[in-house]
Amino acid sequence: MRIAFLGSDDFGAIGLEALVESSHRVVLVVTVPDRPKGRARNIMPGPVRRIAESRQIPFIQPESIKEAGAKQSLLDASPDIIAVACYGEYLPKSVYDAPPQKAINVHPSLLPRWRGASPVHYALLAGDVVTGVTVQYVAKHMDAGDILLQREVPVDPDEDHGRLSDRLYILGGQMLIEAIGGLEKGILTPRKQDESKATAAPKIRKSDLWLDWSNTAEQVRNRIRAFSPAPGARALFRGENCKVLRASRDFRPLPDPTEPGAIASLDKEGPIVACADAGIIITQIQPPGGKPVSGRDFINGRRPQVGERFEGAPAGGEV
Repeated sequence: MRIAFLGSDDFGAIGLEALVESSHRVVLVVTVPDRPKGRARNIMPGPVRRIAESRQIPFIQPESIKEAGAKQSLLDASPDIIAVACYGEYLPKSVYDAPPQKAINVHPSLLPRWRGASPVHYALLAGDVVTGVTVQYVAKHMDAGDILLQREVPVDPDEDHGRLSDRLYILGGQMLIEAIGGLEKGILTPRKQDESKATAAPKIRKSDLWLDWSNTAEQVRNRIRAFSPAPGARALFRGENCKVLRASRDFRPLPDPTEPGAIASLDKEGPIVACADAGIIITQIQPPGGKPVSGRDFINGRRPQVGERFEGAPAGGEV
């Protein structure tokens, strides 16, 4: 089939690569405009554009797909179907209804759970033991269209966002091809989503990165997993903004009384920090301006003392 692809970021890039390697033909790529990146804030093309250029696929980068020129480019490409992966904008009905096979979206969650921009983050924040990938028709409301394909993926308790998203993104690319092939052959039966089970996964805010040590040890560890390796869960130590990247599942009992955020003791793996119900061992941390180090190296280098505190967000929650 002739495919118009809409996507951005790594998820979109993996989906596009899968389609390019399939028997179908990508006739147009629509991705976001180039944005400033890195500390120097240089304007850089995104991964989807780079793939389109390397494969010599026509592409456009409108500020909005609702622009008349963008919509016309899409229609002029005469796609049989529109495939969407992490595009980040609602598609108007005039777009998603235009091709003969309509528009489909691949989403890294078990819809209707975790509709929105940050499904992998929210699955980890919630401590989900199972997540997955869904391919559904694009509809008026975000991620609410009829489901075409769905696969479950078990979540390893030691997985962070980087590792889990890698697995889901690869599966998503495979499922996108499977769904397009199934629609072409007429063998897929769409099913409605159960609205009573819908949950939201909105865009992550900077304030979401800060650790709250008054939560349980499991909740604190889930937040660390959800934002590792980037952008990193945050805590202040001696006034410095540190990224807490990994923590052990081996929670420790606390001496009474121990205030949340206080270093209760020093373990061979790293400092044990008090949470609401237990101590959590920080096993990897990145001080500002430095590289990630093990919890043991942090102890050897910074010489933290029992009773010193890892603090939560400063006023305003700046990162």
